[in-house]
Amino acid sequence: MIIVITDRKISARRDFLEQIELIAEAKPDMIILREKDVSEQEYKYLAIECARLCSYHNVKFCVNSFIKTAKTINNGRIQLSFGSFISHLNELGAYEEIWVSVHTPDEAADADALGATHLIYGNIFETSCKPGTEGKGLDELERVCRRVHVPVYAVGGITPMNTEMVLRTGCKGVCLRSFFMKCEDPLPEMRSLKRILSSQGK
Repeated sequence: MIIVITDRKISARRDFLEQIELIAEAKPDMIILREKDVSEQEYKYLAIECARLCSYHNVKFCVNSFIKTAKTINNGRIQLSFGSFISHLNELGAYEEIWVSVHTPDEAADADALGATHLIYGNIFETSCKPGTEGKGLDELERVCRRVHVPVYAVGGITPMNTEMVLRTGCKGVCLRSFFMKCEDPLPEMRSLKRILSSQGK
């Protein structure tokens, strides 16, 4: 599974939604709208537009953090930080997919036990999203995959160049942010990445 995480601040195109449409046309499995520095109203507008583009191209769409907006989109899917997941446990009963970002094996185990359906684990390698933060590495990713019962997706410094070794840890897929947000032509890059996943049976 290939997941694209957004960041409009590094978009290859000035029109952020144009970049999203090009990515959606390339058909990742899912796009997560992660724009934490905007107001709920601004985020809601972006989410409605992104959900529309994803629906048109038959790509899954996921709201990040903004629970009220997720209820508006009403597609049964939300992605939260571990802290937010814990804080809002009682509000998540309506979601079929609860994606939780975790950063330690203990957080992964706790999220699994408390009802997360998917985990995003990282950062695996050093990344521009968290400059100066050392990557957790493949050995720890493999330990997390073995410890939990739900699918784990790797994030942080993922590129087509390292995806094959990442998938060997047992994770079910990869999340990419800057690679696709900065990409001028996402289609051939997505095709290349899909070939890598297919070769690993993902």
